[in-house]
Amino acid sequence: MHQILIKNGRVIDPANNINSVLDVAVNDGKISQVGENLNVEAVNVIAASGCIVTPGLVDHHAHVYPLAKIGIPAEAVCFASGVTTVVDAGSTGAKTFRRYKDFIDTAKLTVKAYINVCSTGLDSLPAEMEDVNPEHFDAGAIRELFDEDARNGKILLGLKLRTSKEIVKDLGYEPLRQTVKLAESLGLSVMVHSTNPPGEMSELLSCLRPGDVITHMYMNKGSTIIDETGHVIKAAHGARKRGVIFEASDARAHFGFSTAEPAIRENFYPDILATDITKLSVHLRPTAFNMANQLAKYSMLGIPEEELFRLCTINPARHMKINAGTLSVNTPADIAIFRREERRVIFGDRPMTDKTAQIREGKFIYRPMLTVKNGEIVYRDIAF
Repeated sequence: MHQILIKNGRVIDPANNINSVLDVAVNDGKISQVGENLNVEAVNVIAASGCIVTPGLVDHHAHVYPLAKIGIPAEAVCFASGVTTVVDAGSTGAKTFRRYKDFIDTAKLTVKAYINVCSTGLDSLPAEMEDVNPEHFDAGAIRELFDEDARNGKILLGLKLRTSKEIVKDLGYEPLRQTVKLAESLGLSVMVHSTNPPGEMSELLSCLRPGDVITHMYMNKGSTIIDETGHVIKAAHGARKRGVIFEASDARAHFGFSTAEPAIRENFYPDILATDITKLSVHLRPTAFNMANQLAKYSMLGIPEEELFRLCTINPARHMKINAGTLSVNTPADIAIFRREERRVIFGDRPMTDKTAQIREGKFIYRPMLTVKNGEIVYRDIAF
């Protein structure tokens, strides 16, 4: 007797180039079969006709309580939006990460993390910004933490730096250069927050190596990836060509239609779609809200549906080098089911209280109907 049989859903699994109506069977916490008209007995038979069945989504950028004071209640938010793996993007530093490891180890949700180059991470937020002076980087403590992680679970993904003017002040790009130098010495990748950078975007991109991540790629504050003629800058194309990863993670204000729309018209899509939600932005309309809302917004902006699901399943999973983001047989049964519902929906690049907010109107939402984590139903819409 199988645990779950999902019948007649439109399976979108970009890892396996699948986009068709199929059944999905789950047994012993893993995908056991994917195919037409499966003859399988199961405890839970899910009638998914008219729904989209995908691998569980990977949110590569969020801030998770208790790692951050501004963190989201991770399992409640993630499972209810089809997310089965989440990445905490630099809430903790080398001096604060260990106190939260028991939380990560016992969570049903898969939690990975970037380590902030500031030793205390984002503990000072929202009262004051973190200390990113390279003179205060504790390279020894960071090395020790990553060595320990390599022996005991591989939760950590790399180093995180926020490089906004209001954070780095007169240090300019020196914190970024020194973060990359430190990461190079430790064999790590870097994620860099790019909103309102302290110099030209082309200079920021020139600092990054293959596998490094620039997040908030569609932000519209300060120098951006769009030039004065309304086209994507050559430096962005060059960075992508050499292997820099572009991530869209919008939060409340790290996104602008004035950047996203021309870039998407030129097919300059994200490599990874994430949220950067905190307790300040989760479930806040008309901004990021959650991952399901991000999917609907970027569909409205013109990214094809199959490509959208690629950006938050197999793409981040491959970048993270984890066994997720796919419905391949014998992989962990992480599954999300959505129903596309036609309705008027408002998307914005700032909260409604911000006088600079730009608004666009969409015609549908992706409504999360059911989420499966390691073969267990962890969320189900009461009407499904």
